[in-house]
Amino acid sequence: MLRPKGKQKDKDEGPQSPVDPEALVGAQSVRAAVAAAIVTMLVLGGFWTFFTGVTGRVFPWFSIVQGIFIGLAVRRFGRGLDWRFPLIAGTVAWAGAFLGNLMVAIPVTTSELGASAPEVIRGLTWWSLRTFFTEVITVVDYIYAFCAAAVAMFYSKRRLTRHEDFALRTRQRS
Repeated sequence: MLRPKGKQKDKDEGPQSPVDPEALVGAQSVRAAVAAAIVTMLVLGGFWTFFTGVTGRVFPWFSIVQGIFIGLAVRRFGRGLDWRFPLIAGTVAWAGAFLGNLMVAIPVTTSELGASAPEVIRGLTWWSLRTFFTEVITVVDYIYAFCAAAVAMFYSKRRLTRHEDFALRTRQRS
């Protein structure tokens, strides 16, 4: 078969071994998806805080980067095929955007109060969190959180080959 120059060979050519749709469904793991999303959120939140401390600037777009990585972690470890996995990724990315902002605010608070980070964390109350969300978090932060959730949801679902998709669809029709 002649292909235009620069085109890659189709991966689905040639004989295919049968795909077991039950194995595809059985490979899903909500627990692994939640764990991967939370670990990714915490690690990238720490990196966001470190990066902000080193540069002395706050980068709100980092929440979108965080959303991308949360979505990819949910895809890799959750191997999800249904609606639960984008919901997990979007929810954790949404929460991660605000948690990241809170983590970035802690070093600023420690320098202003002359206290250590553990003292500031122990001193968090519902009143201080409410004040944080009413006075520090702005509409722009909500927009970034929404975008982070959307990107996480986009990247979270498992990618199937044509043959896997066909096997899964024919299983559902039976």
